[in-house]
Amino acid sequence: MKNIFNLIRFVTALTLLISMIYISLKSKDNKYCNLSDIIIESDKNSFVTNDLIVSYLEENMLHPDSIKLNEFSFAQIESLLINHPSIKKATVYSDWYGNISIYVEQRKPIVRIQNKKERYYLDEDGLRMPLSNNFTARMLLVTGNLNSLIENELFIITSRIYNDEFLKKLIVQIDVTNSELLLLTRIGEQIEFGKINNINEKFEKLMLYYEKGNTQNKEYTKLNLKYKNQIVCTK
Repeated sequence: MKNIFNLIRFVTALTLLISMIYISLKSKDNKYCNLSDIIIESDKNSFVTNDLIVSYLEENMLHPDSIKLNEFSFAQIESLLINHPSIKKATVYSDWYGNISIYVEQRKPIVRIQNKKERYYLDEDGLRMPLSNNFTARMLLVTGNLNSLIENELFIITSRIYNDEFLKKLIVQIDVTNSELLLLTRIGEQIEFGKINNINEKFEKLMLYYEKGNTQNKEYTKLNLKYKNQIVCTK
């Protein structure tokens, strides 16, 4: 008798559970998602904003508020967001009730490239990034005859400058002529860097000059780093 009673309790509980799951799934069929949170990981640059993400989703008819919960695809929205030229990574997740959260990491440009035909950024991975209509970043600018350089070489030297706090503050522009670089500084001195070779050696000479070389604080218009083991200074 006891076994029969336990069996009835088990069957009743199982039936109730199945009924609750069925009701939940049916209600889910008619429930729409709700975009509840957008989290943007960024630095001081603001290429990506909440409004930009909302507009981008709406333009592509993938705003979560317009999608039924049972038809929602995390992968589809993540793929769309990653295809945006200013977004590096995207993660989309939700709770049981359809409250959607979006996390994005924006791409980080390190240099702005400008020549007669093109204007764009190179990001921290050395990839091209288009300029934004919403935001302009203040950073190292490269101008001149860029056709004489390999873009990867340009990335190597600009990355070296970007990742050194002293050089990053000192150098504001690089002008390219016949594959040779002229570095323009914030303090007015021009640095003739020459071709993109012996980069570490040249910057080590420059750092030594600013730390110990110019003890009398003389003002020069140009510093030439092209010669081995020396800096030629011009007033």
